[in-house]
Amino acid sequence: MQTTGKAIKPSVSKVIVIGGGIGGLTLAHACIDAGISVELYEKRQLDAMLHGPGGIFIQRNAMRVYKILCSGKIYKRFYEQGGKILKGGFFSKNGTPLYINSPQFVGEEDLGVCLLRPELQQILYETLPSGTVRTSIAFKDFEEAGDSVRVYFSDGTTAVGDVLVGADGLYSKVRARLNGKERLEEPLYSGTCCWRGYFDGENIPLDKQYSWMEIWGRGNRFGYFDVGGGRFSFYAFNNSKPGGSDDTVEDSLAALRLIFSDYAEPVPSIIAALDDASIYRDDIFDRQPKSGEWGRGRVTLIGDAAHPVQPNLGQGGCMAVEDAFELAKLFVGSVSNDQVPSLLRQFESNRSPRVTRVFTTSRQVGQLGQTDSVIGCFLRNWIYKLTPTWLADLQFQWLFDYQPSWKK
Repeated sequence: MQTTGKAIKPSVSKVIVIGGGIGGLTLAHACIDAGISVELYEKRQLDAMLHGPGGIFIQRNAMRVYKILCSGKIYKRFYEQGGKILKGGFFSKNGTPLYINSPQFVGEEDLGVCLLRPELQQILYETLPSGTVRTSIAFKDFEEAGDSVRVYFSDGTTAVGDVLVGADGLYSKVRARLNGKERLEEPLYSGTCCWRGYFDGENIPLDKQYSWMEIWGRGNRFGYFDVGGGRFSFYAFNNSKPGGSDDTVEDSLAALRLIFSDYAEPVPSIIAALDDASIYRDDIFDRQPKSGEWGRGRVTLIGDAAHPVQPNLGQGGCMAVEDAFELAKLFVGSVSNDQVPSLLRQFESNRSPRVTRVFTTSRQVGQLGQTDSVIGCFLRNWIYKLTPTWLADLQFQWLFDYQPSWKK
């Protein structure tokens, strides 16, 4: 860890993390850099943990964290493996540009990098010390005991640490136990389902000036982005009832061909290049963020376990990365162990305004993109097309203001 040249003893000696996604793995790295012992437990087997559908945006705000952690090794690996986020934007389904965004609006050469999820997970996992991550171990419960917290697992084993962090996603078991429940109430359905996957960009008429595009139709939209090595990840949204299936129209490929049949190139060519076996479909949910505090005692949450958002800004994973760094940062300093609960509440209070703003903006963008009335689509496209780029940029510029530092 780079501070003022002198090591500062952290206020906790051991953190237990539940969940091996981007938030949990990043927190493990941040704790190690801060001189804190960390154990990460994941209920899935290793190969399942290192998997995931489609790609993910790691935008500049989150990449600044990775530039600090692990002596910049993760940052370098991400750029070597993935595709830079360069010029891109929103388009109508006939290919008319509505809003074009470029890295210059925040004074950068790129806005970060996009990777396939399995490759991101692999990099985060293999750059951790051996033994940090323990898979096939499911969290069951916890209890606080004075200056520590004991964690119970389904296989009968236990672990003891100074802090327990739930990084276990939308259906967080840690969050459920914080609320005295075996499982959480159902999340809020967005009204849309999403297909995700990837394709080889060769022989597809992609506009080379854009590293990403999102094309808006009526009640549906289609997007793709560069994930490096000539590959691209795609996503497609459609207004639908929850629990839907593509079996009624044969398979996912048939569903995509039907829904996006009136879209201009490159959408038809992308769909034609897809392999049905690699397409993943799920419904999109979120939860209303809690204001101020979302943990209790020596237990807190990060990422989707605390504040799941719809994937309309490419910032869900980025918020988990920011959470992880800011949490570890608070543990560094001359505070006593008995002050740890108040540090966790401070962390939650500090993060709440930003993640709530991301939640709200993501919903707004999703509602615009999924507008399903003729007049609504006309007005949406007309307003975006006529709005000066500098003014439209203000909707997103604040996302990149985050500047992580170990200094307090």
